[in-house]
Amino acid sequence: MTAYIIRRLLLVVPTLIGIMTVNFIIIQIAPGGPVEQMIAKLQGEAVSATERLSGGGE
Repeated sequence: MTAYIIRRLLLVVPTLIGIMTVNFIIIQIAPGGPVEQMIAKLQGEAVSATERLSGGGE
């Protein structure tokens, strides 16, 4: 029983690292952060992800 508990506790570490990695990637891929959205509202124009990546609209 002790070996089972130790094995389960050791599996928690890679599981949490995997979950944190997936969350980080999803947040980085999502277009338009909150600051960029506020700036776009103030300027009256939307900043698309393709314009940000290509450097267009400058």
